[in-house]
Amino acid sequence: MRVFLAALGLYCAAMSPAVGQTLQESLAMVYRGNPTLLGEQANQRAVTENSAQARSGWRPTVSVNMDANYQQGPYTSAFALGTFTSNYAEGYVSAKQTLYSFGHVANQVRAADARSRAEGETLRLTESQVFTSAISAYMDVLRDRYVLDVRVADLEMLARQVRLITSRYNLGGAPGEQVTRTDVEQAETRRRSAEVALAQARATLAASEANFRAVIGVMPAQLTMPDGLPGLPPSIEQAVRLAVAANPQLAQMREVKSATEADIDTARSQWGPQIQAQGLFGTVGPAAPFRGREYAEEIGGTVSLVQPLYNGDLYNSQIRQARDKDEQARQNLEQARRAALQDVVTNWRAVESGRQAIQASLAEVQSGETTLKGYQVEYGYGLRSTTDVLYADQNLRAAQVDLATSRHDTIVAEAKLLASIGRLQARDLLPGTRHYNSGAALQRARTRGWEPLQTPIAALDRAGW
Repeated sequence: MRVFLAALGLYCAAMSPAVGQTLQESLAMVYRGNPTLLGEQANQRAVTENSAQARSGWRPTVSVNMDANYQQGPYTSAFALGTFTSNYAEGYVSAKQTLYSFGHVANQVRAADARSRAEGETLRLTESQVFTSAISAYMDVLRDRYVLDVRVADLEMLARQVRLITSRYNLGGAPGEQVTRTDVEQAETRRRSAEVALAQARATLAASEANFRAVIGVMPAQLTMPDGLPGLPPSIEQAVRLAVAANPQLAQMREVKSATEADIDTARSQWGPQIQAQGLFGTVGPAAPFRGREYAEEIGGTVSLVQPLYNGDLYNSQIRQARDKDEQARQNLEQARRAALQDVVTNWRAVESGRQAIQASLAEVQSGETTLKGYQVEYGYGLRSTTDVLYADQNLRAAQVDLATSRHDTIVAEAKLLASIGRLQARDLLPGTRHYNSGAALQRARTRGWEPLQTPIAALDRAGW
């Protein structure tokens, strides 16, 4: 590990300016302003309202009604008894309260709460995906800027080499120092290839900077190379345990499974008795002309019990349907578990491989620099050919690009590993930032609109479930 950190320090010093925009600062901007993440937060709040709506089944409904009616017509079809007149107006307040639903409302609440929690896990998944994209965009710009510098240095070196070879070719010299037209063309070919590679590097960098702007919200300034991401587990065994416990997609599928189990009970509860109480208080009298003294009070109350006996197999079909959906959720849960474990193993190995590649690339770059300098000196004494110098330069540039790619791939693999174990979240990466609390949003939805009768009615409704 000491060797890795030392190699990393050398690499960071080579690639990064002294002061610049850090990865943590970029992630903070993402967390505050990324539209995908902010939109999912709004969606999570919207989904939690289903928990409040489900609880409305335990609460009374109160309405005000006003009716006025006037009708005049024949009393009989033969008009023998003259006409009749209907003339009344009434206004009343009615209230309805479900006293017992055989667990129907209770199971709807269970399902709504589970889906609200699942949406909270979906938000965690979105958050980790957005952070992964942001880290990848950040590292893309760092890599491509470094590659551009490599291509610029390569072209400058090859341009000098072409001038030197051309000068030697034109001037001639001692037999050991003479070069041929083939040497000149060989150097020119490498220079033209370097020009093409430089143009490609500029185009790649422009695309990376545009992607950085789309994900993070600003154009990249001077970026600083991160030392690594916090929260990596010490062993792959612990990483697997963390993934089973906290992988966002796996946790989401668990909550969906809980919701589909509640859906089965919701469908079954439709076969049970429903008890409701309804009351009415108002006044009724003539509509026209209005005479207030003639209005009288109107009071009514009803308690009803409804027990379904047969409904054309509707409820049984809904039960079968709910059971099939629950089986689908069970299979999705198993698929999510397998995918989480696969991600952990894949990304753990990628991080290990990336760290080894960084050390190897650093050694290769140092060796390549020494080799190129030595070949250039020896070329001046006629001890090396043009091909030797060009080959040494090509190897050095390839090693430098490999180094940038390895560092990029390692940090991205670390981000994906953290995402798979549930640690690529704002609370892990941005400890000093105020975090969105999905649990608090759900708790507000569950307690909003509470009524005194809700507690005993809910307890009765949950009995037996």
